[in-house]
Amino acid sequence: MGTFLCNAVLGIVLLQGPQNPHPDSVRAELWARVTADSTDGAAWLDLGRAYLQWGVEYHAHKKPMTLDTVWAHATLDTAQLAFERAARFSTGTRTADSARVYRVYAFGELAYVDWETGGTAAATLTWHTLPETLRLPPVLEELGENLLRGCPHQGILFTADETDTQAAWYLRFARGLRPDLTVVPFDRWRGDSVLRNRALRELRTRDPRLRALGQSRAVCASMGFERPPDERSVKWNKRPLVWVSGKEGKADRVPPQDFVFAALRQAVDEHETWTIAATTIYRRAVNNVGGLCKAFDTFQLGSEVGCH
Repeated sequence: MGTFLCNAVLGIVLLQGPQNPHPDSVRAELWARVTADSTDGAAWLDLGRAYLQWGVEYHAHKKPMTLDTVWAHATLDTAQLAFERAARFSTGTRTADSARVYRVYAFGELAYVDWETGGTAAATLTWHTLPETLRLPPVLEELGENLLRGCPHQGILFTADETDTQAAWYLRFARGLRPDLTVVPFDRWRGDSVLRNRALRELRTRDPRLRALGQSRAVCASMGFERPPDERSVKWNKRPLVWVSGKEGKADRVPPQDFVFAALRQAVDEHETWTIAATTIYRRAVNNVGGLCKAFDTFQLGSEVGCH
């Protein structure tokens, strides 16, 4: 309880605008904007994004572990508060839509911090604090579900950026889909030894090399990557929405026509904010697995994802 109280206090301190002690010029400029107009929803959104990105620096582990974790919670709590204000002051706009999505992303980042320190159970508890009214838009939920469906049983899914990471992470924990999978951003697997060691313990293995991981399980890479990781040393097979290496059974393979893109159809029709983020990944998937075009054509989405 003491840690949570400490985080809350630090979050409030960080939101005290001009007293913000950090010299970063971008954040200083954003604080000046919200100080000049505290109802500027767009400024609050930009401020939240800045703190969300700053919170990701936790994975560099430049501070002692205890202080590191408190700092990360405080920074991400500040991002949450900024996004909350952005949504409040921009009701009915794309700014508000984005703020709600980034609030979910901030919960995801907190869950990664807590996973490192307390394992899957701690990450689950963090996700369970997500308000019931707060969820990703259907097009991103659908993306997350499709990515998880593409990865074989008991596999590890490496993600490329915040879109595929948070969509898959949210579906895995907040929605309870595919609890057999481990979802890890690949840049953190490479750069954060604490997170990597936590994942290795839960996977019951010690060797972090992708070829070694593939000896006992499927290793998946989201097509959020332009090319699969370690392509020269790992043999990757193209599957719908993911590359797969390692142990994979035929029963694990989902036919391309079984993937659903109804939410994407709605997002395109309604010009939703997150349509481009989803279609970027789907376009890459289509370039690698032509059979997906039949599934997209079912929803009259061929032209949007580059099918001919």
